[in-house]
Amino acid sequence: MGVNDTRTVTSRRRFISTLAAGIALGTALTTGLAAPAQAATVTESGKNLAGWTTEVGDGVFAAEGQAAVNSADITVENRAADSRVRANILNRGVMAHVISYKRVTDTSMMKTVQKANYQFAMPYVPSTAGGERNAQTVEGGLFVWDGLDTRVDHGTAFQWVLNPWDPNFGQIQIWTSANGGSWANGGYLKPDTAWHTVAMTVDPVKKKVELVIDGKNLNAPYSVTPKSGWGTDVSARLQVEAISIYPGASATWAPQHEVLVRNWKWTRQ
Repeated sequence: MGVNDTRTVTSRRRFISTLAAGIALGTALTTGLAAPAQAATVTESGKNLAGWTTEVGDGVFAAEGQAAVNSADITVENRAADSRVRANILNRGVMAHVISYKRVTDTSMMKTVQKANYQFAMPYVPSTAGGERNAQTVEGGLFVWDGLDTRVDHGTAFQWVLNPWDPNFGQIQIWTSANGGSWANGGYLKPDTAWHTVAMTVDPVKKKVELVIDGKNLNAPYSVTPKSGWGTDVSARLQVEAISIYPGASATWAPQHEVLVRNWKWTRQ
């Protein structure tokens, strides 16, 4: 299915009533060895996410009596042709957020055009019928953190709303700078099990981005998101995310969630 344009701003943190979202990687991004200066075009690629870093994101919730979401609740399983990005793997009464990202740390990143793409697919269709697997969101983004100068995160991101009880089920949302960072409606992608392609470009010099899903340009804005507690490095990162479904205030069990990712490519020039 194509992506049809719509546009309504939605608060990022209304995850209990609508959806949980998170772009921040927090203090996990404050460290890392500096890569060599980028003197020419550099392209990296892979069939799966081997070598990427996996962390718990900020779009989390634990029902009454449940321990806080931690690294045991998430995983990325790298296979020959793809990766399984999984959240709430222990079926606890939580909403878990898994982020897998690749990062390059170098001051030249704020002067470098970033272009990346990958394919993603749901191995099942979320449903109100319930079952062992369901979903809240699938997300992805391309960002440059400028810890030396602007102290903001520059870039673009998308969120596919997959909670089948949500009235926005199937909506594609795009990340904006509004209210310090929030989601806006960018279109619709029918929930299915087909492979979809996302392509993203971030140009920090010209302050332009491009976000394209299955050939449809979503007209995403150039976003600048302030972050507290982040380091003084300059880092570019490509990321994939999945948030498991909100379980309810007193849940003792909740479904798992997973998304498949393959064939990523990242060019810096």
